[in-house]
Amino acid sequence: MGKLVIKFQGKAVSEVSLKLGDTKIGRGSGCDIVLNDLAVSGEHALVKTVGMKSTIQDLDSKNGTFVESKRVQQHELKHGETIILGGHSLLYRDDVNLETPAFGKRPAVPAAHAGDPRVTTELTSFAQLETVEGKDHGKRLPLIKDAVTVDNPGSNPARISRIAEGYLLEGSIGPGEPRINGRPIPPGGHLLEVGDIIEVTGAKLRFSN
Repeated sequence: MGKLVIKFQGKAVSEVSLKLGDTKIGRGSGCDIVLNDLAVSGEHALVKTVGMKSTIQDLDSKNGTFVESKRVQQHELKHGETIILGGHSLLYRDDVNLETPAFGKRPAVPAAHAGDPRVTTELTSFAQLETVEGKDHGKRLPLIKDAVTVDNPGSNPARISRIAEGYLLEGSIGPGEPRINGRPIPPGGHLLEVGDIIEVTGAKLRFSN
């Protein structure tokens, strides 16, 4: 059976062996895998394992379930694929490991063996925005897509694009324009750094990796 290597903000936090049948993932304490992430629904997704095959199914979550950055409703997992739930990345592995502990135990993730042809590439860590002021205080928005528009009701929206150098913030100049760290966004945009504060109507969002 397969297993999931779980990462948050690019750092491995646990490794869970999948059991036969259903493995529920979400923020709720009753889930088999609990992700303490405000962008994850109480019951977010379900992994169904039959024999050696595992399929992930979205449970009508608010922010969606993604496999390799593509939103899915149901998807049969393949070795090395990455599931994105909120700010968490879950790497699916179907390699056989007779020393894998029983489901529910969460040891530190062992280092990959050099030269192992089955070792996958490093999980991608997506940056995110956290609302630090406003009605959605505490909510996180993972920047999974190459371009994200930040709503700015009645005013000019902010746009964040993922480029080779990082994440570029852009906004139109004029009444109700979005701001960065209390100042207008400069012509040509602003390359975001950890801790930057984006201001839109009625809200402030902090950028983090």
